[in-house]
Amino acid sequence: MMVKKMSRSKFSLLSKDEIDDIHNATLEVLENPGLKIHSERALNILEKAGAKIDYEKKLASIPEYLVKEALKKAPKRVKYCARNPKYDFWLDKTSTHFTTDGQAIFIRDFETGERRPSTNDDLARWTILADYLSTVHVIWVSLTPTDVPEPMQRLTEFFTCLDNSEKHVEHGALGSKQAQYAMEMAATIVGGKEELRKRPIISAIQCPIAPLKYEKESMDAAIEFAKGGIPVVILSMPLTGLSGPATIAGSLVINNAEVLGNVVISQFTNPGAPVIYGGCPGCIDFKTGSYVKGPETALLNAALTQLARYYDLPCEISGGSSSSKVPDAQAAYERTMILTITILSRPDILCGLGALESAKTMCPEMLLIDSEIIEAILRIADGFEVNDYTLAVDIIRKVGPGGHFLAEKHTVDNILKEHWIPKISDRQPYDAWEKAGAKDIIRVAREKVKEILATHKPEPLPEDVRKEILDLLKKYQNEVLKGKNN
Repeated sequence: MMVKKMSRSKFSLLSKDEIDDIHNATLEVLENPGLKIHSERALNILEKAGAKIDYEKKLASIPEYLVKEALKKAPKRVKYCARNPKYDFWLDKTSTHFTTDGQAIFIRDFETGERRPSTNDDLARWTILADYLSTVHVIWVSLTPTDVPEPMQRLTEFFTCLDNSEKHVEHGALGSKQAQYAMEMAATIVGGKEELRKRPIISAIQCPIAPLKYEKESMDAAIEFAKGGIPVVILSMPLTGLSGPATIAGSLVINNAEVLGNVVISQFTNPGAPVIYGGCPGCIDFKTGSYVKGPETALLNAALTQLARYYDLPCEISGGSSSSKVPDAQAAYERTMILTITILSRPDILCGLGALESAKTMCPEMLLIDSEIIEAILRIADGFEVNDYTLAVDIIRKVGPGGHFLAEKHTVDNILKEHWIPKISDRQPYDAWEKAGAKDIIRVAREKVKEILATHKPEPLPEDVRKEILDLLKKYQNEVLKGKNN
């Protein structure tokens, strides 16, 4: 798998004083106005810890000392495991890992080019593609199967991804019961709940509702995952000018407050519960009212990574996506400007691969192009060494004026070390490109998608495990139907 250690090239946007200012503003906001929390369980946990609770208004005022105490309890590094242990890795601030975007309701069909509602079969094929790519380390459930009844969607999505990839799977749940079933499904794969605590092959996304609100179902699920030792990514999503202030600094305060509030809840639920500082901010286009990812998003992402480092927490930050509806030049330049700054800031996980239309639509061809873009940016981030060997003075003397370096052992030894080789980009002369079919990058990527789906076969779940999980899904479905009938 492609995992790059942090290089000396690292982008820092904020000064220490500026980070202190954002932190202090966040503490003020957590205390007044506080957080609106619709989960009574969470309010009870906070009240017991020492927060001031207004149950009628569902408001929690969280004092500074609780934030400090929670940050001391939160683990500074978190292990992400997979059902195939070769894909295990640590979030320890030394490497950047990548995942796709999540929960789109449309897919751009690579056979027809049509944008249509996504299905469970689409999710299975998408998962196989992501499993193949060395740049993808985490499978975030990227598509919502609209052909599956809504109450069954999330658990079905978990199963589909676990069955079609050997990598770590990231998803979420709505309510305690769904979270319990998701953990039971994962425990079935690894050999029990205690083994799942040791080797969490799943993680959970918990999305606050900006500004400063937690819904009951997602918060109750986050509490359940924290109790079970499952890593929870607190993925705040403020939109500058709408659910966050128009200023970048103000929206950072919203994101930071939502994350730190959940850190407090998780650590007073289960001290040492693995939490991931998350951020998926966006902006509003004031001409159209649309949710967009622009250059401001890159600044937000870089600042959020610095804030996570300030608290010494592992982080997952957004990076890809585009407002474009098709995999065109706009899709490429929008995601490249955001990915470049975000990768250089070096989060532990960067999400967003494969998304178009501001993450409403997933595109298989775009997923492969994103992988190519990421490899190139990682090469830039790695920089280069300057020493006696790389300066190559002896080789330059040997070749001399007018010579060439192709036949030199120094060239053979270093060409692959120093130079990135693309997988799908075309670098042929025009005549050769024309003779090969004059294919643009979309056609090349589409053909590669078909090849991967025809040849890449992730190890499926054992039949007895599949049966046990399918029985769990059936049991959950019966409970849901019974609840509706009652």
